[in-house]
Amino acid sequence: MDMNIPFLISELQRAGLTQSQIATAIGLKQPTVSEMAAGKAGVKRPSFQVINGLQRLAKKHKVCTEPPN
Repeated sequence: MDMNIPFLISELQRAGLTQSQIATAIGLKQPTVSEMAAGKAGVKRPSFQVINGLQRLAKKHKVCTEPPN
């Protein structure tokens, strides 16, 4: 199963997190999260750190991890 990183970042932002907060929580810089949110970086082969961090944040903030079908 592939993770839809732009969708997940968008959902985390809707839950009230900023890109800076997301970046800090997963060990990245804000511009990297911005590029990921736009689908320009790190979405085809994201690192374990990114996947694990985003999943952890999604669980903590109770956000949906996949877009509706």
